[in-house]
Amino acid sequence: MSKQKRNAIWLGFLGLILIVLGIKYLPVFLAAATQQYALENTPVILFFNVDEPCECMVDLTQRAEAQIANWPVESRGGITVMHIAMDQRRDLEAKYDIFRAPCLVLVDVDGQVFWRQDYPLIEGGPFNLNEFETAIANLGVDNSKP
Repeated sequence: MSKQKRNAIWLGFLGLILIVLGIKYLPVFLAAATQQYALENTPVILFFNVDEPCECMVDLTQRAEAQIANWPVESRGGITVMHIAMDQRRDLEAKYDIFRAPCLVLVDVDGQVFWRQDYPLIEGGPFNLNEFETAIANLGVDNSKP
């Protein structure tokens, strides 16, 4: 095999690896860009959870997902809930001091933590949404009305 053919094969192989890596990490990059845009000048609820929990956490994470999915928009004042997978946004974990999941964080318009729930409850779901709704009311934002 000639040297040119070997170089062409290596370049093709390297190109294939770069394409596969690009496809793998494109969703993570797009999610990060979208989430960063959503954090600009508006209150937001950050919902940190684990994508692939260990066996002991499966029930807790599924209950947290279901509880957030069934939380009416009107009850949270129309504030957007951003789902953030742990270990994919280490910058947000560090910024908001997230050490465990599931965790809910209410961020005000200045990007500061206004309220947090990071100790899951056992009865009735991982989060006490009534307390969270009170915190939202105290924040003074209601985006639920057109």
